Amino acid sequence: MASHTPKVDRHRTTHDASPPIVQKMMTPTHPLVTEKDKSIHSEHGVIHYPWYFGGTASCASVMCTQPLGVAPNGGMMGVLTNSTKCPRIFSSPMLTRPKLTASLARTAVYSGIRFGMYEKFKEMSTTPTHSPTATTLAALGALSGACGSIASNPADIVCLRMQNDPSLRHELRTNYRNIVHGLVKMFRTEGLASGWIGAGLGASRAALATATQLAGYDVFKREILARTALTDNVPTHIAASCLAGFLSTLICNPVDVVKARVMTGSTVKGHSLSETLGHAFRKEGVTWPFRGLTPALISRGPSTIITFVTIEQMKRLYREAKGLA
Repeated sequence: MASHTPKVDRHRTTHDASPPIVQKMMTPTHPLVTEKDKSIHSEHGVIHYPWYFGGTASCASVMCTQPLGVAPNGGMMGVLTNSTKCPRIFSSPMLTRPKLTASLARTAVYSGIRFGMYEKFKEMSTTPTHSPTATTLAALGALSGACGSIASNPADIVCLRMQNDPSLRHELRTNYRNIVHGLVKMFRTEGLASGWIGAGLGASRAALATATQLAGYDVFKREILARTALTDNVPTHIAASCLAGFLSTLICNPVDVVKARVMTGSTVKGHSLSETLGHAFRKEGVTWPFRGLTPALISRGPSTIITFVTIEQMKRLYREAKGLA
């Protein structure tokens, strides 16, 4: 009697056996991307990198771009003081050690968490044959960015206040000497809750920034590998980071301006978001959220390039050290 045992399709992938909702979150990886992407090893599959690479690369970027790093906030501080002139990129002495250490501390926490979470989420949802869709990557980035922002919010406030101090009268300055002094003084005089002033707005901004910057970089890089003759090398990394940096800055600049106003308490009516927005629109018109956009683009371009190129080089060294190159 003939056996009617059904045949097993040995070519059926894990993706095919996944629930429909999971399948919608994944997309088949273009053959050229599979061939060119050095983070997908032919024998070992997707390579899992140390979680701290992103935070380390971001700190390296801060060290390299600190003079330009004042540009976005310089633009925002111009708004805060009702200045009608275009902000100067080098108008604030940002190379002092206290401000540099404050920026590094904030960056280490914020970028360490958002890059670490995002990269691990991405690695867990990537196979040699399938990759997360652009929407999935954006969602993973938004979640990671929000978590990083909430954790780093106290340091972010101290950084913004230290940058804002030169534009204030002496009696209104916080006079934070460094990141530790700033945190201690803020918590002692204003309470623990003061460390999370504007946390919701900051988390929203970070969600947008990470979704457009990190996820944007991966999507742009994937498209470049699939549609051009470029390989997984420095020119590709620079091109993808430029596109991601432009997209992120364009979308996030208005949120940056509002966040700075709320965190520094620079409006006459206090920290209320609705009062802040209403006062600004009445006094400065509808274009005020885009103040400082040009300096922001100038500063974040180099920052984004350095960050992603550094990460990619760290990954290259890691592959070589592990014999996966």
